[in-house]
Amino acid sequence: MGKVIKFLLICLGFKSLTACDVEIWNGTAEYGTPYAEYEVKGRVSDAEGAPVQGIRVSMGESQSSQLDSVAVTDAEGRFHVIHGTFPFRDNTFDIQFTDIDGEAGGGLFEEQTVTVQAEVVEEGDGWDEGDYAVKKDVNVTLELKKDSEE
Repeated sequence: MGKVIKFLLICLGFKSLTACDVEIWNGTAEYGTPYAEYEVKGRVSDAEGAPVQGIRVSMGESQSSQLDSVAVTDAEGRFHVIHGTFPFRDNTFDIQFTDIDGEAGGGLFEEQTVTVQAEVVEEGDGWDEGDYAVKKDVNVTLELKKDSEE
């Protein structure tokens, strides 16, 4: 009798494991994270329109303080940043402009942040969400820092 009960319990146990019709995952297993590439370019100038060299241009998500990819403006004030990252929400991100060379690049300038939205350049596939770019050049005018003694 004991052997019969053990046999029935074993059968019921295995049956309970196979009786579920719940489908937990129906997709293809992919390893990694969603990824997108963003591109932005433009020019930094002072109030008179002269190019400003030596400005750090950082690119990151608007909703966080994380700024990841960095470029520095050249002698013509131009910059070009390509940033591969987890896709930005609404393809919107911040570009932060920071004077890193002090007076050497034409003066000591105030930091400025500009929020931009990128558009699809090329659709992606799978984890690759595609390539995005800000279609127009981002042209920024920086103001000289005010003297703190005034």
